[in-house]
Formats: sequence, structure tokens, C-alpha cells
Amino acid sequence: MRNQRLVAAMSQAGLSQVRLAAAVGVDPKTVERWVAQGRTPHPRHRVAVSEALGCDVAALWGDVDRAEAAAQEIVGVYPARRAVPSGTWRAFLAGVEQRFELHAFAATFLPDQTLDLTTEIVTMAARGVQVRLLLGDPDGDAVAVRTQEEGGTGLAGRIALVLAYLAPALGTPGVEVRLHDRTLYATTFRFDDDLLVNTHVWGSPAGANPLLHLKDGPEASMAPAYQAGFERVWAAAKPLEAWPRTEDSGRVA
Repeated sequence: MRNQRLVAAMSQAGLSQVRLAAAVGVDPKTVERWVAQGRTPHPRHRVAVSEALGCDVAALWGDVDRAEAAAQEIVGVYPARRAVPSGTWRAFLAGVEQRFELHAFAATFLPDQTLDLTTEIVTMAARGVQVRLLLGDPDGDAVAVRTQEEGGTGLAGRIALVLAYLAPALGTPGVEVRLHDRTLYATTFRFDDDLLVNTHVWGSPAGANPLLHLKDGPEASMAPAYQAGFERVWAAAKPLEAWPRTEDSGRVA
């Protein structure tokens, strides 16, 4: 992919590839690769080239620094959530030190992947981990819509099963559970600075959809964006006091 912006800047500055190479302190073949193959120089060379040509770095290579930061933020990509080894989930749960957060509708697979998720949650809370679980309201409109979109039934029942499974952990200091009635664009699992994002494809079950493994940090942009979404939904969700409960609708008891 020929870098036409670099070619135009060199022409405007009156510099050939050889003269630009001399000004930057690299081999002319390196400049040729920048031009003909669209290679991106190292940061120090990007600055030197922009100074030699009298233009901004972004004018030549776009916001490459942001792109590089994003690439470093992505630890891995799985073609589907079910492709994540079960041992990975157990390792994350066992290794969390500060916070474990879940934003889902039901995430019934997680108890299936873990020998005893309830005990894991109680144990991590005892060692000072903040646990926040944000699940779908079984009686909410969002769960009903999602069920319809997947062309199936039973999502509300699966949420009720997960809540019943987690019941022994409810009321444990450091463990908070809330029910939300919002569209779920992605299921997220946060283990300290590791964020696993299970993307959603319309009409397809979550387990069949791609999953991103992101690492949060000072230069991260994607993980904080998902976290901000979690916080907005968390603020609007209803605290779960106990389970099971009796609903006026009679849908869940």
C-alpha cells in the first residue's frame, strides 16, 4: 500500500527518498519501504520525518500512536466465547485481587465452567475483593426482547437459576448483585485489569459470538469505555436484596 500522503509531502518539500533518508539518518531502502509498502516508521523516525518535511505526524500516518496503544490493549481474540478454555475462567477467578465484575443477562455458562462459583465469590470477598454482579431482570422488557431475538425461550428462567445458585453468597460483605433492564450490547467480565468482552450478534447465542480479551491501563481506551457503560447500567439497576422472591407478575417465584 503506497503511502501517497508521504509521497506528496516529500514532493512539496523537494526531498527525494535519498535526501529524506540522509535527513532522518536511515538507509534509503528504509524510506523506500515507508513509501512503497506503506510501512510505519518507529516513533523517533516518525517525528524526524515530520520535522524534515515540515508537517504533522498525523498528516503522514494518521493517529498511529492511538492505533498502537489500542493494539497493545488487545491481549487476545477468540472466535467464540465457547472457544475460551474452561481453565482460563477458573484461573481468572482464582487470581483476582481487587475486583470481579460481571455484566450479563444470565451467564449460566460460568457456574458450569467453575467447580463452585458461589464458594469462589465468598472466598474472594473474604480476601477483600469487590464483587459486583449485574444480571438481567427476569421480569424486565430487555430480557423479553432478547429472548424473542434469539428465537428461543427460557432466558428469564436461566437468570432465576443463576440467582438461586448464587443465593448462598448474597448478603456476604463485599458482594453486590443488581438486576438491570437495559439492552445488553456485550457481556463483560472484569478480573482486576483484565476485561473479557463477549460481543453480541443479533439472533445468535452469546456463546457463539467473538470474545475480546482487553487489558486496562493508563493508555487504554476500549476497556474504560466498556467500564463506563457498566457504571451507567449499574447506577440505574435495582439492588437485589434476596432470592428467591415472589413477583406480582408470577413469572418468577
